[in-house]
Amino acid sequence: MTCMATRRSFIGGLASVAALAPRLAAAAYPSRPVRILVPFPPGGGADLIARLISPRLQQSLGQPFFVENRAGAAGRIGTGVVAKSEPDGHTLLMTTESSLVIAPHVGVSLGYDPRQDFAPISLLTRNAVILVVHPSVPADTLGDYIALARGKPGQLFYASSGVGGPNHLAGETFNRMARIEVAHVPFPDTGGAIQAVISNQVGAMWGFIAGLIPHIRAGALKCLAVGGKVRSPALPDVPTVAEAGVPGYEATSWIGLLAPSATEPVVVEKLWEAVSAAMRVDEVRDLLLRDGSDIVASTPPEFRQTIENDYAKYGRLADLLKAAK
Repeated sequence: MTCMATRRSFIGGLASVAALAPRLAAAAYPSRPVRILVPFPPGGGADLIARLISPRLQQSLGQPFFVENRAGAAGRIGTGVVAKSEPDGHTLLMTTESSLVIAPHVGVSLGYDPRQDFAPISLLTRNAVILVVHPSVPADTLGDYIALARGKPGQLFYASSGVGGPNHLAGETFNRMARIEVAHVPFPDTGGAIQAVISNQVGAMWGFIAGLIPHIRAGALKCLAVGGKVRSPALPDVPTVAEAGVPGYEATSWIGLLAPSATEPVVVEKLWEAVSAAMRVDEVRDLLLRDGSDIVASTPPEFRQTIENDYAKYGRLADLLKAAK
């Protein structure tokens, strides 16, 4: 009896230790510097937010948070790196929907499962996609641009930050809904696409407000329409694509933070609390709102639901995505 009781006590003790392990891991987290991997070149929206909140996360959690850019294949390369990283909360992914809910429907090999290989932490912002043109393009309204494109089928061009990204999809959806044919010119990154339009190598591009608004304000680019459901407070005089002549059109993007899928829920929760607090800092909010971002800062379950919903949405556009490769 004594031996049996001792054995039960030993097993019970092991179970208690096992139950405590996640809480002990959370208490010790982070135990070393944390890498936020951005699967795009420096200067884009995901990179901006990662660099904006990393000092606040360091202050809140007591370890350095540093940003690493691992660009390539519309975000798929860096996303794959995080999917295979240790699930201990010390490697995180800051990305857009490009590598998670669009890429699976483009018809290319991923090497990761967007819905199974990640633990969502928070959907941080939503960003409207906008259409800008070089000032020399003879179009002051979206209607002018559509008329110009219909008069020159296949002779106009638009730039984007790469095949299969949200900006590329915005342009192809616009072509289909407006019944026009504007040819796509992909660039390796947003910066390259912007410079191509500013230098008038390509006449137009679809891109995010945050990266384009400084050039719009400087007069280097002309904004014809906003892809969101409503006008942007950052560009209140610019109509939406829907109100400017293409009813039902919507093109928005989001930026979110994730960890590898087996990361302990208590670590995810600790990260979410720190990220949520960072997104409420006045300096962070003011900068993001000024650049046209809508601040979301959702909970992990809410972000997971967004991923599921958008995965299904882009699945319904699979024919368009594959044809646009």
